[in-house]
Amino acid sequence: MSQDISAGPYQGVPEIEVAVIKEVASFGQQLGIISEAVRELAEKVGAMPPANSAHELSKKSGEASRALTPLEKLDVLIERVGRVKAAYHESVERDAIRALERLHRVDPGASSKLAARFR
Repeated sequence: MSQDISAGPYQGVPEIEVAVIKEVASFGQQLGIISEAVRELAEKVGAMPPANSAHELSKKSGEASRALTPLEKLDVLIERVGRVKAAYHESVERDAIRALERLHRVDPGASSKLAARFR
């Protein structure tokens, strides 16, 4: 994985940023944890939009309707990130199936052996 952490508009220490990413969590993991924590807190105090509203909010965010609240924007963001992750997982699975099918055509024994490793 490659992640650009070059010095930009923030005033962080690049060496520390690299160490945090390598030893603790990527920017995405950090943001995911923070987003989920904010969502959980908002749900506990009753401030989060109703469940399943992110999809509707996502559609509205491009329209000239009322401005979304920060929590609604967060909900949309979390939902969109989830869709990207799901699409990626589906793509990886599809690629793995194709590769295993190709291996099976070339060497059925090797494909059986490989499949057994993951049982």
